[in-house]
Amino acid sequence: MRRFASLHRQADLARLRRQGQRISTRNLTIYRSDAVDGDPSSLVCVTVNKSIGKAVARNKLRRRLKAIVHETLERCEPLRLLIVARPAAAQARFADLRAEVTSALVGE
Repeated sequence: MRRFASLHRQADLARLRRQGQRISTRNLTIYRSDAVDGDPSSLVCVTVNKSIGKAVARNKLRRRLKAIVHETLERCEPLRLLIVARPAAAQARFADLRAEVTSALVGE
């Protein structure tokens, strides 16, 4: 079972970018904030821009990031999370991506 629901609304994403804590790494930019009253679980959005590559590469990266978030959120309180992939993330190893997400979420 997934440990998070998807964050879709543009207004919620804009608010998270404005008011959330930003963590920049080599491959990712992560915005996070505490869960709002009424959130049943963590709300997550993974954004992969066309600058990453063709659809196959973007979808592969998106699946990898969602798998990492799924395993990382076991150790976290519910939160709102936006992950924006940078172009270097397409060539990054899975272990490197996992280390960046884990340090940004759990290491704080």
